[in-house]
Amino acid sequence: MKRRHVLILVTPAYQPRLAGIARYARQHGWQLTILDRIARYPRGWNGDGVLATLRELPEIVAFVKSLRRRHIPVVDLTFNHPELHLPRVSGDHFLMGKLARRHFEERNFRHFAWFSTNWLNIHRLRYNGFSQSTTPNAKLSTLSPQPFKWIFSEEVPPERIDDFAWFDRWLVKKLASAPKPLALLAYDDADAARALGACLAAGLSVPEDVAILGIGGDRLICENQPVPISSVEHDQGRTGYEGAELLDRLMDGMKPPTKPILIPPRGITVRASSDVIVAASPIVRKALEYIHSNLEKQFGLAQIAADTDVSRATLTRLFKQETGRSIGAEILRQRLELAKRLLSNNNLSIADIAYRTGFCNPAYFTNTFRNSTGLTPKAWRGGHKSL
Repeated sequence: MKRRHVLILVTPAYQPRLAGIARYARQHGWQLTILDRIARYPRGWNGDGVLATLRELPEIVAFVKSLRRRHIPVVDLTFNHPELHLPRVSGDHFLMGKLARRHFEERNFRHFAWFSTNWLNIHRLRYNGFSQSTTPNAKLSTLSPQPFKWIFSEEVPPERIDDFAWFDRWLVKKLASAPKPLALLAYDDADAARALGACLAAGLSVPEDVAILGIGGDRLICENQPVPISSVEHDQGRTGYEGAELLDRLMDGMKPPTKPILIPPRGITVRASSDVIVAASPIVRKALEYIHSNLEKQFGLAQIAADTDVSRATLTRLFKQETGRSIGAEILRQRLELAKRLLSNNNLSIADIAYRTGFCNPAYFTNTFRNSTGLTPKAWRGGHKSL
């Protein structure tokens, strides 16, 4: 059987996406030519199929069109050119934005902002998802109807797009005039890191004044900041693998799917930049702080009421009014969020994590985690390893 020669036109060259492609290629004996940071199309190339990320490079778009005229299969791994009717395997960008909105609304935020350096179709999809409230209709009247939309490239001269001092002044001005506390979703983790820098330059506290969430799951960026950044986990590895799988079918002569194949995000990795719950009541704020600081211990409503110096009935009523949840539901939510973060550490056993998150034994932890996520802690850990 002839070895297939596949061209990989990807920019930027995200390692998880390339790892997903490479895994499929190894399994099927492909020969790969990988080009990233492409300045012009590869003249004279004559292979069997192409995996591409079609961005705003007109020469690459023209090259892909020429391939189609030659009946060479192409699969697009992005969604930046919906006007080109290509087979696609893409992250579900709308769902990423919607997941971010739910993350902030669960933390009781009422004011939202979107920030991106640029504005393409993927940005639009993520913003549209973020614009749709996930809160029940009874609470919609208390929410900002639309996020602020701050797009740097649309408000500065082109020669200033890489000027960090100009950017800081621009975003600091936006942040200063916005209501607080503010929930800010950035297009990706790199934009989230820039937003964090602007907040710190403005003297704003993250996450108390501005909570920040990125998209991508880039641990190098997110974990190496003055305030570690929360991120929606874009499943690039699965996108690369399923894109390669689709290309293989097309090279076999199968018809392309009529709709894009959309890969859902893997959830949100919560770090310090958004690990806060907004509460106007000082009693509720103190209760939330108590829960956050005592997750390893066994406690309940009685201990929190004693710490806040109010009756159980008063605390129950105020907490429900502010957060929309019971005390017990909030304790469980915080325990499970902490467990998800600890599961990224392969040096900790499931039993260690159970005790560190206040569950009485590993079996109870496993059952509770499965009921909440649909996965056991072990399966969750396996599915969320970096490629």
